[in-house]
Amino acid sequence: MHFRGLDLNLLVALDTLITELNISRAGERIHLSQPATSGALARLREYFKDDLLVPVEQKMAVFG
Repeated sequence: MHFRGLDLNLLVALDTLITELNISRAGERIHLSQPATSGALARLREYFKDDLLVPVEQKMAVFG
């Protein structure tokens, strides 16, 4: 897999999002605001052309 054009900082956000399954808590752990963390998720979704995480009730779930 090639990661051309991917901001590697987004991988830190992805790891934290998958661990926390919550955008606000993930942002707190990596010292980003909720909107910035949500933006990082949007950029990851666009890069990988995948939903990655989807909202389920009050938290996120890994999609797929």
